[in-house]
Amino acid sequence: MNPTYPDLQEKHVLITGGSNGIGKALTSAFARQGAEVTILDRDYQQGLLVVDQCQQFGGKVNLYTVDLTNTSALTKTLAKIKQERPVVEVLINNAGYDPRYPLLEMSEQQWNDLFQLNVVHYFVTCRELLPGMIEAGGGSIIMTSSHVVWVAKPEMIAYNSTKAAIIGMVRSLAQAVGKHHIRVNAVAPGWIMTERQLNQWITPEAKHKNLHEQQAIPIELTPDELTGTYLFLASNTSRAITRQTLVVDGGFAQT
Repeated sequence: MNPTYPDLQEKHVLITGGSNGIGKALTSAFARQGAEVTILDRDYQQGLLVVDQCQQFGGKVNLYTVDLTNTSALTKTLAKIKQERPVVEVLINNAGYDPRYPLLEMSEQQWNDLFQLNVVHYFVTCRELLPGMIEAGGGSIIMTSSHVVWVAKPEMIAYNSTKAAIIGMVRSLAQAVGKHHIRVNAVAPGWIMTERQLNQWITPEAKHKNLHEQQAIPIELTPDELTGTYLFLASNTSRAITRQTLVVDGGFAQT
């Protein structure tokens, strides 16, 4: 389904949460473009499987295991990557979690922990990797938000808050670094049928309602449905696009 973008060949792409779900699909998609992909994930065993799968078709993938909520460990890992690998030209902040809570029945620690994963690690990776992009003369940063920002599900107040914060970060950061030819955009997926979603949240009834009552297009949204959008935003084809959030949800959200 994805076109080939020659300018992505041999670019260094860093993806957080690249071992599972959307991140796994992105890792494979960029490796197939001939990019060198570095993934950050705490799931070492699954990460090794992704590396092996990509090696089978000639893809180059580097795996660094780190807890993205540990800012100190993340900063050290990024420093190691800057020493061992080429300058990151495409940064994809993707890792996140989407718990459900009734109203605000969650502890302050649970709230802070969710922001640490869903927002703070996005900030830290940008802070640490932007100087290299600036020195290199440009780059692309893509952050994963969610259509929940517009759908506003009542049981996902905390998650919605984190994903709205990402859109605010994208808009301000894009304005700040545009003069360096660095583009900053977000992708807001709908309900993507990842293994975790299928195991934790999806029921036949909810899936049917999502497809036939809520989405304008009744197609099952898999991680592979998203990869083309990220590839486009990473490539020079979208060189005039920045400060934007592309909603990929089959026409569910009213943006």
